[in-house]
Amino acid sequence: MRSTEPRYAPNRISKEERTRLQIAGGLCALGGMLAVTRLFQLQVVQGKELRTLAEQRRMRRRPLLARRGAILDRWNRTLVHTLYKYHLALDPQSVRNPEALYEMVHTYLKMNPEPLAQAIREARAQGRRYLRFAIAVPPHLAEPFLKAYRALPFRDKPAIINKEVIPAREYPFSRLAPQVLGVVQLEEDPEKGSRLVPVGGVEASLNDHLQGVNGIEEGEGAPGGLLIPETVQNRIAPRDGKSVRLTLDIAIQEATEQALETLWQKHRPLGALAVVLDPRTGEILAIANRPTFDPTTRKGLTTMEALRNRATTFLYEPGSTLKPLIMAMALSDSKVRLTSRFTCTGSLPVGKRRIRCVVHGKGRGHGIQSPEEILLNSCNVAMAQIGMRVGLEWLYSALQRLHLLERTGVELPAEWVGWTTPPDKVRWGRDLHAANLAFGQGLYVSPLALAAAYTILANEGLYRRPHILYENAQGETATPVIGATYARAVIAALTRAVEEGTGQNARLQGYWVAGKTGTAQKAIPGKGYVSGKYIASFIGIVPADRPRAVIMVLADEPRNGYYGGEVAAPVFRQIAQFLMWYWKVPPNRAMREERASKRPAYENLPHPGGFG
Repeated sequence: MRSTEPRYAPNRISKEERTRLQIAGGLCALGGMLAVTRLFQLQVVQGKELRTLAEQRRMRRRPLLARRGAILDRWNRTLVHTLYKYHLALDPQSVRNPEALYEMVHTYLKMNPEPLAQAIREARAQGRRYLRFAIAVPPHLAEPFLKAYRALPFRDKPAIINKEVIPAREYPFSRLAPQVLGVVQLEEDPEKGSRLVPVGGVEASLNDHLQGVNGIEEGEGAPGGLLIPETVQNRIAPRDGKSVRLTLDIAIQEATEQALETLWQKHRPLGALAVVLDPRTGEILAIANRPTFDPTTRKGLTTMEALRNRATTFLYEPGSTLKPLIMAMALSDSKVRLTSRFTCTGSLPVGKRRIRCVVHGKGRGHGIQSPEEILLNSCNVAMAQIGMRVGLEWLYSALQRLHLLERTGVELPAEWVGWTTPPDKVRWGRDLHAANLAFGQGLYVSPLALAAAYTILANEGLYRRPHILYENAQGETATPVIGATYARAVIAALTRAVEEGTGQNARLQGYWVAGKTGTAQKAIPGKGYVSGKYIASFIGIVPADRPRAVIMVLADEPRNGYYGGEVAAPVFRQIAQFLMWYWKVPPNRAMREERASKRPAYENLPHPGGFG
């Protein structure tokens, strides 16, 4: 008989199971409500904040480096320019194949791996995640290293290595005029980008032209520090600095450096300087300083003295090199005439002091002298007589008109200004002060200002303000200071001083040279004159009949001799000889004339009325 019950009878749910299901359902509902609440909080309440945080994690802000402007010489040859170098860093905790890393470092970067191994061990012990192991690596070393590193599969990379690009300055003509050009220091800023900060020289004085402005780029980051191009949202392009063109001539600068090095090695002075000026334009063609240094390696830059440009940051008593300028001013103002005569007996009492002349080989003074002979003999007594005749007020005015008591305005930083006690501040010993001023004592000038004043003689009475920025030297008008006749008369006297006087070591075969030596006892303001210490100098004009260059050479506390004619004049001759060859200036002084007479009369000199 077939059963009437259903084949699959429903299972009855017990009360206990029903309770469990209700609890589970409640929990699921609660969980759903919590999930919805959390989603609401994340999407609505915190949505904006979280989106911002996510963007910050994805987005990268990368500085775009601006290129600092180049420094060029007068012929647009590069003296300084910018290139990019690399800092290389690694994660010490990621080093898994140190031997391979050391081999790459040695092969490509030419580095000794032992210091790196020690640095990695110390960094790992300290738990550090960043170690810079190579600083300012040049591109020709860094790029092959990075190329070889990128070519390795990820699992074979010896460590995680990153690069940092930094700007740097390169000097194609190393050791040429570093005090004039100046140096730079790297200032690192991860946000704004690294930049070069100038220290001294043209780098500092013309920084507004040379310094560029870094840009920025914002987008999503990619491996290696790059940005995904499609994600770039903001980009401000960098603005490169402008190049500047100087009046320096690389060839003349190199010849000047070599000549000054000869003085430096022979006389071992505390410092030395050589300046070459074009008197027709006021352009500075060369400035060489000692001590010096290599701007690329910074070798020799042990103290700030090596960075010092003595042309503008050194004051000294010019001594006898001031006499031609005072004489020219006195002649032009009719304080002294070409026919005037002065008597030197070897000494001159002024108040409680006595002014003396150094007369080699004589037991008496120079005797009766004309203005030309005063400069030939470098007579202190006669110049003192002129100083007392013209008075303090006139002398002070003359120094102002010679531009010796003001800044020259040259485009170099921190120019020192010449000074002397103003007449209204001199209450006692006015005659003595006037006498001393006339032959270069009691006055402090910068070498560049004094060399620029000699352009008055070379330009027939016209003053040319010195410039080192080429564009500023073009078109500036000359300032009349003295009459052309008197400038020529002083040039004639200085020619005799070279031919017959203390400047004979400056004579140049085939050319007339006008110049004046200076041997001044070193004076320290507030302390007086230092016994046994001198400043030897020579300032010359070549050729004397058609001036093309004013050359000044100065040695501070030289050894193995201290007279200007012995220490500085030979350096002048070496520089002048190069200039005549370099400029292809034809000799105009016949050899037979040189043999016939060592004392050419001024009226027999070629007329200096034009420029070759």
